[in-house]
Amino acid sequence: MTPVASDPAPTDAPPEREDVLDGLRLAFGELMGAERRLRGRNNEREGALSFAQMRGLFLLCDQADGVTAGRLAKLAELTPASVTSLLDHAEQEGIVERTRSEEDRRVVLVSLTDAGRALLDSKRGRWRASWGGALGDLPDEDLAAAARVMRRVAGMFDAF
Repeated sequence: MTPVASDPAPTDAPPEREDVLDGLRLAFGELMGAERRLRGRNNEREGALSFAQMRGLFLLCDQADGVTAGRLAKLAELTPASVTSLLDHAEQEGIVERTRSEEDRRVVLVSLTDAGRALLDSKRGRWRASWGGALGDLPDEDLAAAARVMRRVAGMFDAF
């Protein structure tokens, strides 16, 4: 029988390993679904920054001298249009400021305001408490292994 495109690739893995990999795949699907639901809930709150927007803003914390919108888009893996919208909203809320570079006046740099840093510090504290509450009983080795698995899965998806 000739395999069709939808047939799974043959594997030499023992049946038990296949079951474990299937369990991982299903758990990953559940995680992605939960993340989509989180994004949906965040987007429904008027005036609130979305989960993706907050992720982008957290990257500004490490950019002491500011960063261009294009660089922020690359760092956050967001489209330039999404970053422009994010920055417009965040600037209106007093979270970020845009300034011209002193070295090249054509370049606009984005940085957090003091209010933006305070907001992100507060959000980071709530996220850490939530993660600690949900995962605090797991050993560090398990958490490190989970991070390695997630990064490998991300790399696998990038290779498709």
